[in-house]
Amino acid sequence: MNITESRTDQRPRGAKLLTLWPGLTLAALVALVAWFMAELETRQFGHPVVEALVVAIILGMLVRTAWAIPRATEPGIRLAGKGLLELAVCLMGLSVNLPLLLAAGPALAVGVMLLVVVGLALSYLLGRMFGLPHKLAVLVACGNAICGNSAIAAVAPVIGADAEQVGAAIAITAILGVAVVLGLPFLIAPLGLSFYQYGVLAGLTVYAVPQVLAAAFPVSVLSGQVGTLVKLIRVLMLGPVMLFFALRRSRPARNGSALSRWVQQGP
Repeated sequence: MNITESRTDQRPRGAKLLTLWPGLTLAALVALVAWFMAELETRQFGHPVVEALVVAIILGMLVRTAWAIPRATEPGIRLAGKGLLELAVCLMGLSVNLPLLLAAGPALAVGVMLLVVVGLALSYLLGRMFGLPHKLAVLVACGNAICGNSAIAAVAPVIGADAEQVGAAIAITAILGVAVVLGLPFLIAPLGLSFYQYGVLAGLTVYAVPQVLAAAFPVSVLSGQVGTLVKLIRVLMLGPVMLFFALRRSRPARNGSALSRWVQQGP
């Protein structure tokens, strides 16, 4: 350990906590503006047309795109976007009536797993049709079909993707995710969906847990609970998918099989 690292480690705990405040303050301001806009919608229309959670996601993207965020805000933003968000999701789980959700039996879990596999294949094929390179198409498919940025970050080293491909996959997945969050509630009436059915749809189509919450809970508590459960089942598929790519990448292509060439180079 060098002298600089030693001095950094010996900083008072209070000084370390102070580094979090700029980012936490910025995150709180975005949340406050989103809440205020939702309140204006409620006063104008009787209900929020775009819920505060969705407004906060859009505002955050706009701020990040239009403004060079100071480096001093990064620690607090990371804490708000990961640690505090995960804590909020855990606390929300206290309201979930698990026996009610599991009343559907194992058929729901099996159906979700099969749809994840189909979603991976279709997302990959669509990515290739739109001209994405093989590895980028794989990352986008995993991000959309499983769990967003976490899946992209986990699968990238397994398939040998570089940082530029990871960044592009995260950007593409984020844009698609916001579009789904905004458009999904408009399908309830045309499709005649119940709250339970809409929750399943949201859990199957929205790419990350916070976005599932934003798309489902404003519709109903049951939709949010079902959507969260379905989404968590999708997250469980990350392990098997990573194992698949790891095994295929490490297996010698001595037989020249189409699947081995697909994992290594794409079609």
